[in-house]
Amino acid sequence: MLRKQLLLLLGAAPAFAAVLLVLLHAPHLFAFVALPQDDTASRLAFGLRWLLVPGLALLAGIQVAGRRAFVPGAIDGTRAPESRSLEINLRYNLNTLEQSLLAAIAWMNLCLVLDHAQLVLIPAMALLFGFGRITFWIGYRLHPLARAFGMVLTALPTLGALVWLAWRAVA
Repeated sequence: MLRKQLLLLLGAAPAFAAVLLVLLHAPHLFAFVALPQDDTASRLAFGLRWLLVPGLALLAGIQVAGRRAFVPGAIDGTRAPESRSLEINLRYNLNTLEQSLLAAIAWMNLCLVLDHAQLVLIPAMALLFGFGRITFWIGYRLHPLARAFGMVLTALPTLGALVWLAWRAVA
C-alpha cells in the first residue's frame, strides 16, 4: 500500500509544481490573450469560450468510446464491458464530465469576481485542464496509478478556485 501511495505522490508532486508555475506566471504566459471588455456579459462570454476546452476533452472521449462500442465483447452495452480499453474510456468520460461541470462552475464565477487583469487565469486553467485530461487518459491506459499527474493538473486549479470562491463568499 505504501508503494502505491508513493507512486501517486511521484505523479502528483510535479503536477502540483506545474500548476503553481503556470498560475503564478499566467500574466506573462498568456499576455497574447485578448481580455474581454470589463462588463458582466463580456466576462461571461470570455469564460464560456474557454469552456470549449473541457467540452472538446469530453467529446474526444465520447467519440473514442463510441467507436469502441462496436468491438465484439463491448457491443452489448453493459456497464462492465469485457474490453479493458473501453472501460478506461468510459471512466475517463465520467471523470471528464465531473471535472468539466466543476470547472464550469468555478470559471464562470471567477469571471464575475476576478480583477480584470486576473482574467488571464481562465485560459491558464483551460490549458492545465486540456493537458491534464490528455495526460490523465494516457496515464490511465498505461496503469491506473499513472493517472495522478493528469488528475492533479485537471482538478487542482478548479479545487483551488472553488475553495477561494467559497472563502470569499463567507468572508
